[in-house]
Amino acid sequence: MQHEFSDRFENFDDATVKANVERFEGMLKNKETVFFDEETYEQLSEYYLLKGKWEMAMKACRLGLQQYPYSLELLLDQAQVHANYEQFDDAMEVLDKAATFNPSDNEITYMRGVICNLMGNYEEAIEHLKEALLLSDEKENVYFQLAQTFQNWHKFEEAAHFYKKAIQHQFHEEIAFYELVFCLEQLDKLDENLSYFQDLVDTNPYSHLAWFALGMVHSRLNNHKDAAFAYDYAVVVNEKFASGWFNLAHAYMNLENHLDAKECYLKVLKNEIPTAEVYTHLGAACEKLSQYEEAYKYYREATNLDDTWDEAWFGMGSALYEQDRWMEGIHFTQKAIRLNENNADYWLLLADTESKMGNFLSSNEAYSHAVSLDAKNPDIWLNWSLLYFEQNEYNKAFEIIYDAIAEIPDDADLYYRAAAYLIFDGSYNEAYQYLETGLTINYDAHTQVYDFFPNIDTQKALFRIIEQYK
Repeated sequence: MQHEFSDRFENFDDATVKANVERFEGMLKNKETVFFDEETYEQLSEYYLLKGKWEMAMKACRLGLQQYPYSLELLLDQAQVHANYEQFDDAMEVLDKAATFNPSDNEITYMRGVICNLMGNYEEAIEHLKEALLLSDEKENVYFQLAQTFQNWHKFEEAAHFYKKAIQHQFHEEIAFYELVFCLEQLDKLDENLSYFQDLVDTNPYSHLAWFALGMVHSRLNNHKDAAFAYDYAVVVNEKFASGWFNLAHAYMNLENHLDAKECYLKVLKNEIPTAEVYTHLGAACEKLSQYEEAYKYYREATNLDDTWDEAWFGMGSALYEQDRWMEGIHFTQKAIRLNENNADYWLLLADTESKMGNFLSSNEAYSHAVSLDAKNPDIWLNWSLLYFEQNEYNKAFEIIYDAIAEIPDDADLYYRAAAYLIFDGSYNEAYQYLETGLTINYDAHTQVYDFFPNIDTQKALFRIIEQYK
């Protein structure tokens, strides 16, 4: 939540503000008394608020109010700082004081609404905001706050209505589009609102945010091709739009166009302060392109920015695994698990790595743990069963797949694997039944069975059975 001072601040002379900031900080440091007029104190408090330096903003407000106790801007800024610190009663007290000097000021009413929302007093917040709306010159900000309040109240229908009003009144900030899509998703009404977002881009073809919002809706509806098309327009309109590049990259990843995804993630890094999240996604794109060393480099970059980012540690473990560097990789995978022990993928990678290193017991334990976290992931069951298959324990390998089928009865790969293990175990009739079910679910996937039987005669026999079924 921000008190609306940014427009006024844009009119400030940067050099003047900089000079005043230096004078003010010098005065505090040297414990001197320097004279500043009311407007300068307002500039200082707003400068520090914009920079997120709340403590300095509060000092500017306090010192300013000692000399100019009736300054509405300083009182509003002071209320803002209290609200940022979640000192809501103090914020309301400051607004009460401001109201005694300026009883009819609409911005005080607006701020009361914003703070009531933050306190969870939603009904009261709505009352203040609706009152502020009647007299406001910046209705888009009030509509946005009304939407935020209804959303916090979990009244998504009303929230969506007011986000649309804010956008209609030229509220041009990314967050309104994000939150509108979120509310419609909660209401399961994205599909029926698709025409609304299409109208947005038809009306404002040069609005990167309108294209971005359309992309988000298509993305949520799994129309990844349409999403990529919309995001592409967003970044054509505004090539410095980092969120547009980021979402376009995601759309390309979903379309398995990993090369373009990589390029888009690199564009994100050019247009905003790099984050661990972006580096991790970039690493994943490189991994999909089998550029494992480059992937490792980007994952490492992510951990340098945030050493608690478990996905990046996992990424390093995965990139090293793909290069058969198991001894090096296992350390990173274990680190990812220490940071997040509830991710089945991390345990699966640990199990696979332990298996490659010949650590049967550790591998078995890790597979078991992975399955307990995500029993619907067929890869875990398939890899776990291989652990026993490679020990020639065909019956045990089959038992694991049998349990997997109970969890995921419509996965063809499991039936084909069951058939292979049963053939090795000599149970041909039972193997044929599993093979038949696999063929029914997904005929084309049957070629995987041949991988288990390098013997040409066995392959021919299987081929005849499969062809017969076809």
